[in-house]
Amino acid sequence: MIVIGYQGIGKSTLASRDICYIDLESNNFFVDGKRADDWYKPYCKIAEHLSQQGYVVFTSSHEVVRNQLKNSNETVVVVYPGLELKDKWIEKLWMRYSKSRSEKDYKAYANAVAMYEHNIRELAASDIRHKIVLSDVDYDLDDELYKFERTIEKEKRLQAFVEDMNNEGMTDRHSEEKNDE
Repeated sequence: MIVIGYQGIGKSTLASRDICYIDLESNNFFVDGKRADDWYKPYCKIAEHLSQQGYVVFTSSHEVVRNQLKNSNETVVVVYPGLELKDKWIEKLWMRYSKSRSEKDYKAYANAVAMYEHNIRELAASDIRHKIVLSDVDYDLDDELYKFERTIEKEKRLQAFVEDMNNEGMTDRHSEEKNDE
């Protein structure tokens, strides 16, 4: 499964606690301070490959990444906070930066201050089928993803059941037509 995650949802934290999760950091695709125009293509291929191996892969939420992954054969879900969490989310990102003092965390905070509503609306409108919208800043990302995986499993079982029923119906009708001849 591939999780396209908004900044601050807990991608790095969860990946550092559990070997089933991988945080595929997009900053690693800069070479000598520059990133190729098509950096997202190998980035998304790596995410898909790791997902095929059974990992849950966290990716960035850049538009080019979402567009590249929307037609993936892997299960892809976007995770982001709701619009109503703007002030709390920005505070959360500020607190994270205050503790780490990392450039990455400052950029996430500054981006949220300037673009939170735009970013969240963009994620909500994205063509990715599956979405998890966080309604509170107090959540467990592992639990949210577990609930989502259970929902996907149920959908797959239901789809298989419907396909079986359709196939049986097709076979029965075909048999009846042959008997009528």
